[in-house]
Amino acid sequence: MNARLALAACLVALASAVPAQDKGCSTGRDGKIVCPAPDSSCLIDRRGDVVCSSPGGGIELDRYGEPACGPGYCTKDIRGDLFCSSAARGAASTDRYGNAACAVSCVTAAAKQCVRPKPAK
Repeated sequence: MNARLALAACLVALASAVPAQDKGCSTGRDGKIVCPAPDSSCLIDRRGDVVCSSPGGGIELDRYGEPACGPGYCTKDIRGDLFCSSAARGAASTDRYGNAACAVSCVTAAAKQCVRPKPAK
């Protein structure tokens, strides 16, 4: 009887954790679940904090392991510098020479462009 109760409790715990992961939610170092805004993505930084892009924007880790964001999607060039498209949802890639190539134009990714979302209630 106790084994069935323990199994049921485990199944309930797993079922409640799955939807959070399906939405792109992350668990911060404090154990709280943080979900990004629609059309955003998140990373966990070196300190365990959840950091997200703005809607339509990109987020990548720079050469020091710190999240950096931009208005559109981001890419690393041959030198490891991060560049993002200046347009929301704009594409970013590297050309055959390793230089960043972006829709509209490329802008340097910056940590100040990132968003620190509030935990879900």
